[in-house]
Amino acid sequence: MDNRRLSKEKQVFVLAALSEGTPIRAIARMLKTEKYVITRIIRETGAAFADYMDAEFRDLRCARIEMDEQWQYVGIHAGRMPKPKTVWEKRDKTGGDFWLWACIDADTKLVLSHKIGKRDYWTGREFVEDVRERVNGPVQIATDNYKPYPSLIRGAFGYEGFSFGTETKIFGEPEMLDGTLARFGRNEGVRKMVTAERKAVIGSPQLESLTTSHIERVFLSVRQELKRFQRKGLGYSKDLETHKVAVALHFGVYNFVRKHTTLGTTPAVAAGIEIELWGLERVVEMTAGYLRKKEDAKFEDAFAKLA
Repeated sequence: MDNRRLSKEKQVFVLAALSEGTPIRAIARMLKTEKYVITRIIRETGAAFADYMDAEFRDLRCARIEMDEQWQYVGIHAGRMPKPKTVWEKRDKTGGDFWLWACIDADTKLVLSHKIGKRDYWTGREFVEDVRERVNGPVQIATDNYKPYPSLIRGAFGYEGFSFGTETKIFGEPEMLDGTLARFGRNEGVRKMVTAERKAVIGSPQLESLTTSHIERVFLSVRQELKRFQRKGLGYSKDLETHKVAVALHFGVYNFVRKHTTLGTTPAVAAGIEIELWGLERVVEMTAGYLRKKEDAKFEDAFAKLA
């Protein structure tokens, strides 16, 4: 594999195409280049965005935040993974079912924290603690009725300075297009939401503004625009590390580049993190600066070992 790199203009084109859900092989064919050139842009830009958001998303003044999880698999469905033949054989922890945990500021639409992992207590603990480190001041927290959330939030946020409630959406029987009930199978028909039950768990949250609809709408955008999350397709991630940086790239473009319709600007500008919205040229420059910083760090580390 050579060290071929695209020009800045072509890198901008690649990022624009990826943001619109264009497959990697299709982009490679349009630019008459190799697949690994495109995947390298995904890895480098995703890592740069993850580093930048980790550093900048601190001391955020949020009035309302929402947390939720979204499922997707990596490599293979969990039910199809080969089972260990002996008690000493270890399971493959880099494939199977994984969950995207994400937190959004309901007012600025900023996705201030996300994490890829299993849907278990330990991943949830790391995620909620990361959210706590980024939020400053009193905040109202909304989640669904996932059972570990109350203990996770209490452990991370303590006993004062926040309120917490849950919203549970209740759906009716699946219906066909003509309004009749669907009886043909599990995937037939569409379930319509009947009502949403809101409940205060800790403190006194404002139930009229307590909702998880904003983070669920973000997850819809993930399904539509990030082909790795598309159902019943072949665009799923084949390895976990690429999956993580691809998600970071998506949220980086969402937070800094794409103008939000209801805001009229980007979430990063609405949250006061940036002065103006970014162009994809700025993203390419940010990635180049991140790579230079990594190379300088390697050089300094090697020089320190020789000294």
